[in-house]
Amino acid sequence: MKPILAVASICLLYALSIPSQAKNVQLKGSVYAPQAGVICDKKAGFCADSEGIAVALTKMYLGDKAEKKLMDRIRPEPGVQDYDTTTFVLTNKVACDCKAKKCKVSKYEDKIDAAHTKALFGK
Repeated sequence: MKPILAVASICLLYALSIPSQAKNVQLKGSVYAPQAGVICDKKAGFCADSEGIAVALTKMYLGDKAEKKLMDRIRPEPGVQDYDTTTFVLTNKVACDCKAKKCKVSKYEDKIDAAHTKALFGK
């Protein structure tokens, strides 16, 4: 019975450490990682995961007001069907491309921003 308890304890400690790893990543400005694979920009008013800007995550981490502002930006133009959520620039100038699975220090430079890339894509 004791080996099962030990294995369960190790699994629990590992599971608890995963979200905290994202919080330990140092991001710039008003950008933070509330959990592994998610970054939020308080100033810009949105959150994103590895698939792109996410309305549900924005609501979860930044609240109803941020969700409404994000939806107001999407509608009526260009409209949900034409709004590209897979590429975005954060207020700290870091540019992320979810299709390429990388964040660059700016949209004008090819240099990878390791902290943001790791926080968002885990690599």
